Amino acid sequence: MARAGMPRKFVFVCINERPAEHPRPSCHPRGSASLFEAFREQTGVHSLVDVKVVASGCLEPCMVGPAVYVAPDDVWYGGVTVEDVPRIVEEHLRDDQPVEFLRIGREEFELSPLAGRSDLPPGEIPPV
Repeated sequence: MARAGMPRKFVFVCINERPAEHPRPSCHPRGSASLFEAFREQTGVHSLVDVKVVASGCLEPCMVGPAVYVAPDDVWYGGVTVEDVPRIVEEHLRDDQPVEFLRIGREEFELSPLAGRSDLPPGEIPPV
């Protein structure tokens, strides 16, 4: 049986789930578990044995989840749907061309559900 060896790329899919009362959204309720499975299936369809799909905890751009990170390419995707997976697999994972319309950057990491609520004490999570 052939072994895959060291992966060429890693795809981290956030499947984090916070309590419903938490002000930051979570990727899991937005369908990230299905994304994880779709990435695994599509990498298999394309025989990408050198791509490892990893279920991850919080990746931080919660406001634009589900979040996906591709390493070592340092490419972040946000708002990914199951329908987007074949395109990401074919264009980015197979052909090394990131899917630009799904890419996110520093701005998305800085989005906060607490924007405009500077009256809260540091570290306090407000009620929803």
